[in-house]
Amino acid sequence: MEMKGIAAAVGAGMLAGAAVMMMVPKRSAVYQAADDAAHTIKRKVTDVVDDMMH
Repeated sequence: MEMKGIAAAVGAGMLAGAAVMMMVPKRSAVYQAADDAAHTIKRKVTDVVDDMMH
């Protein structure tokens, strides 16, 4: 699969996930778990990019 296809698939997945998360109450355990996972992934990606830059 070429890069444009991968980017389109990732973008579509992100949109679908965001749409579902908008329907979940923010105080629910599911929302909190997904939010925690998103923050963890963001930290890990930031760490990897920082390591690559130095």
